Amino acid sequence: MQKSDPVTSSTVAFFAQMSSKIPASEATRNHVMVFDVVKTNAGNGYHPSTGVFIVPESGIYVFSWSFRNSDRHYHSTELMVNKTVESVIHLHTGAGSWLSGTGVAVLHVNKGDDVYVRISALSHYGDIHSDNYGRSSFTGWKLN
Repeated sequence: MQKSDPVTSSTVAFFAQMSSKIPASEATRNHVMVFDVVKTNAGNGYHPSTGVFIVPESGIYVFSWSFRNSDRHYHSTELMVNKTVESVIHLHTGAGSWLSGTGVAVLHVNKGDDVYVRISALSHYGDIHSDNYGRSSFTGWKLN
C-alpha cells in the first residue's frame, strides 16, 4: 500500500507511544503500560485509556513494543494475551547508560482477546522513560 492509498475497512493496525515516563513508584509488578498517544488506530481496536488492544478480527498479527531504561535501572516487560505471557524482554542498564529494548511476536489471536504490555512480576526497578530522546511504544497489525 502506498502512502496515498486509502485504508480499507478491513485494515487492522495500531501504533501508540507513551507521552511521558512511568515513575519508579508506578513502574511496579504487573503494571499495565499505557501508551496514550495514538498515531494509528485502523479498526479502532487500541484503547489508549487502558493500554489494551481488543482484537477486532481473529487472525495472525504482528505485535511489537519497546521501552527505555536509564542508569542502573532494570525491568522485564511482557506481551500478554488475556492472562497469558506470550513474550518477554528484559533491560538492565549499567552506570551512566541508557538502553532501549524491543520485542516482536507473531501470534494467532481471536476476536475479543485482550493484548497488552505489562511490567513483569519477576523483576523491576526504576523509571521507564519516554521522551524526545526515544519514545516507549506499542504497535500491532493484522497479517491475514
